[in-house]
Amino acid sequence: MSFLSSFDISGYGLSAQRFRINVISSNIANANTTRTDEGGPYRRKEVIFKAVDFDKQLNEQLDTNYLKYSNPLDEEGEDYAQPKPPLTTVTVDKIVRDDSKPILKYEPNNPDADKNGYVAYPNINPVVEMSDLVEATRSYQANVAAFQSAKTMAQSAIGILKG
Repeated sequence: MSFLSSFDISGYGLSAQRFRINVISSNIANANTTRTDEGGPYRRKEVIFKAVDFDKQLNEQLDTNYLKYSNPLDEEGEDYAQPKPPLTTVTVDKIVRDDSKPILKYEPNNPDADKNGYVAYPNINPVVEMSDLVEATRSYQANVAAFQSAKTMAQSAIGILKG
């Protein structure tokens, strides 16, 4: 495994969480948008992540080494190997639109009101959006910490080699 892989994995996580933060920010900013180009109120968006093999060759090598050096015995004395999760990273798979019903408010003087005087507002709960934003921010910070740890280890290794 290349030592630089840890930087790549953290970088993908940073990128994915930054994208998620942007989408959540868009939801918050459009919480009162009653008219869009598609027609109707703004629709809440949500990011779906997908775990992908970071490096297929690397995972195959890890499996080989795991089987070679880790052969525990079961009750009958037979060799077996425990399954090992592959080294994965994250990417943005898709953005899904929340098609739940909009919130209707009676505002007959609003230019976006229907014939009965109701205006359709996005079904966006600011509390949910803010908690999602906090979660995405914490995930981003965790990736920064992982990146900084890898950087510190690399600097220490270089210092030892210079030693």
